[in-house]
Amino acid sequence: MRSKFTWIIFAIVIIAGITIPTTIILTKKRNVAETNLTTIITTTEKESTTLVLTTTKSSATIKNSSTTTTAEPGSTTTQAGSFCNSSWSTTGITLLSSSAKLSCTRLFIDSVDTLYGADKDRHYVWKLSKNAENATVVAGVYGSIGSDNVKLQYPEDVHVDRYGNIYVLDTNNQRIQKIINGTTHAITIAGLTGSAGYSLNQLNYPRGFAFNPTDTFMYIADRGCHRVVRFSTNSSSGTDGVVVAGLGRGGFSGNTSKTLNGPWSIRYLSSIHYDLLIVNHNGHSVIRWPLGGTSGTFVAGLPGISCSNSTCLFEPADVRIDDSLNMYVVEQKNHRVQMFCKNSDVGVTVIGNGVSGASSTQLDSPRGMVFDSEMNMYVCDTGNQRVQKFLKL
Repeated sequence: MRSKFTWIIFAIVIIAGITIPTTIILTKKRNVAETNLTTIITTTEKESTTLVLTTTKSSATIKNSSTTTTAEPGSTTTQAGSFCNSSWSTTGITLLSSSAKLSCTRLFIDSVDTLYGADKDRHYVWKLSKNAENATVVAGVYGSIGSDNVKLQYPEDVHVDRYGNIYVLDTNNQRIQKIINGTTHAITIAGLTGSAGYSLNQLNYPRGFAFNPTDTFMYIADRGCHRVVRFSTNSSSGTDGVVVAGLGRGGFSGNTSKTLNGPWSIRYLSSIHYDLLIVNHNGHSVIRWPLGGTSGTFVAGLPGISCSNSTCLFEPADVRIDDSLNMYVVEQKNHRVQMFCKNSDVGVTVIGNGVSGASSTQLDSPRGMVFDSEMNMYVCDTGNQRVQKFLKL
């Protein structure tokens, strides 16, 4: 009897020894299969071919070709997106006109790669056609300051519409000037000449503007009032504008999602639900603001904090976005151009080295930039009073 009982116990031990490891192995294989399935689904999503997601119980790791970011469950990862391997020559080519350097605070380029620059220090706007050797004056009088319908006072930005009309942000004259194609005298379409203020028919040292795709409306970064104001491009001096971003109360600034802090530059994003990208120069950030909304979402920089690492900005001055929705920010005090890949708030330095200088690989207090049709980059190297061209590689 005892012998029979012993054999029964022995058989149970043998069966358990075989079954338990097998169960564990099968369980592990099932978990691996679930993890691999998550990876396959993620990597085949549209415009996410470089994204690899590995899911575990404790964290999620997102990898791309250059960085790895680990996020705790429930958090938002910052490294994602597709096309983000663009590069440019880091050695700039200085643009010349009659052997003299061109300078600018902001640039505009049209569909045939004609370049326009607002030169605040010389109070004029220049035009340089593609492959041309010499620039021409298209607004203001070179080296002459004034407030009549010909002269300008520290112009900061320029735009040219499809009809060849030129718009100039005449900063220290507190107005927007429009020069109709074929004429030489400007008309004021926003602001009151020489009168800075907080009323809706006034501007207070505006720094930049943007236009909708039909050039029907312009959106002005009204720095002194910490707001963005919309005007019709066919309005006239003294017309009230409409506040579309910021609190709209004169002089009230902040670093929250409902306020602006010294807006300098603005871009109209017709490809992204008609949002505005607004550069908070004083707030060291870039905020995305939906038209008709009462608040925005910060997309670059740490609001109110300046530094020089990859997530910080220091007095940003301009912003651009490419066809792949990567964003480029010109930093005045960090003397560089940062690229932020689509859906990322981590910047990569593509131009400059973070130290001011006058060599061909350095910038000094840059203020603006544009791309031509071949994605060559032009930068207003304002502190060096030159325009630098960086070839697309």
